[in-house]
Amino acid sequence: MADSLQIKDEDNKLVITLRTNPFSTEKRNYIGSIPRDTLTISNLAARVKDGDRGLDEYTVLKAAGLLKKECLMAIRRGQAVNLMGLCTMFIAPEGTVDGGNPSAALSQKLALHFSPTSEAQKAVSGLKITNVIVNDGQPQIDSMLRLPGEIPSDTFTAGKAIRLVGNRLKVTGEDSGLYLCPADGNGNISKDEADWTKITDDQFSCNNPKRLEFFIPDDIAEGSYRIRLKTFYSGNKLDRKTAISVVSDVIKIRNQ
Repeated sequence: MADSLQIKDEDNKLVITLRTNPFSTEKRNYIGSIPRDTLTISNLAARVKDGDRGLDEYTVLKAAGLLKKECLMAIRRGQAVNLMGLCTMFIAPEGTVDGGNPSAALSQKLALHFSPTSEAQKAVSGLKITNVIVNDGQPQIDSMLRLPGEIPSDTFTAGKAIRLVGNRLKVTGEDSGLYLCPADGNGNISKDEADWTKITDDQFSCNNPKRLEFFIPDDIAEGSYRIRLKTFYSGNKLDRKTAISVVSDVIKIRNQ
């Protein structure tokens, strides 16, 4: 689920996506990212040609290629390079260094870094955000399929399997779980978790972020239910600090 804030501005199209920080205990804490609209040298050469009729595209590309060659040679010599007054490209070691053989350790940790100039920073400060997308990072159920046969349905049979397809569905983390919750005529589920039926580990046949498959217990009562998923899945090696959850649409379960 995402909220979108639109800001009209014809001069730029800067979009920022905010996703929930999986390692924070705060409810409204996000990590931001900007989708890249990358221009190639060919794109830039075409724009230069359009802005200066005295230059042809081939000349611009030839000059850019020669500059690239000289920059790479400078880096191989261990030099730093100021790139057209926009940023400085330089070499620096990353991480810690093994004191037993520092020369060998350093050679494995050298990496390129870029430091923007004040002129480049000033260009960024003039940008205006045209679209902010807030992604709350909750699990998402896109479809429910009856197995075998992979038939989209809202009616399932005790003892048979269901497949949930979506995103962030993996059940992981302490106090996580997948539950079948009885629903009343309005689709409301009981707040008393004692009324819920938890799917046990041996009833799962697949448990991954985009697909969950599990068997409905044989002894469950017929009726209307909602599937509730609670997980600490983050998409990284570490689990979230706080749980995320989703509740399905109402389904019907019948006995064989």
